[in-house]
Amino acid sequence: MKTEQELRDILGKNIKDRRKQRDWSQQDLADKIDVSKNFISDLETGQKFTSAQTLINLANTLETEVYELLKPEGVPPDKPADIIVKYGEQVKDAVDKIGNDYLTNIRP
Repeated sequence: MKTEQELRDILGKNIKDRRKQRDWSQQDLADKIDVSKNFISDLETGQKFTSAQTLINLANTLETEVYELLKPEGVPPDKPADIIVKYGEQVKDAVDKIGNDYLTNIRP
């Protein structure tokens, strides 16, 4: 099972790789999804995670699927059903926990 930090690192690497494939700067991606450049940097370096909605926005903007952004290196891209079966519950639990922790921290 992946730790929270491992998931953050996987997400960051996948975002960075897809952003660079498009020859976009961090600012370019930030502008497209209406967040700060620093937020994109924090995601790419594994400093932060994000909400489910921002994951969806990132996936749509990067023309991929959320599971592709959260997929560990070495998992074949042509087998999404296998990825979902193997990692789906772990990813869902981690995203829920991180999202809940995030919401708890931003509420007054």
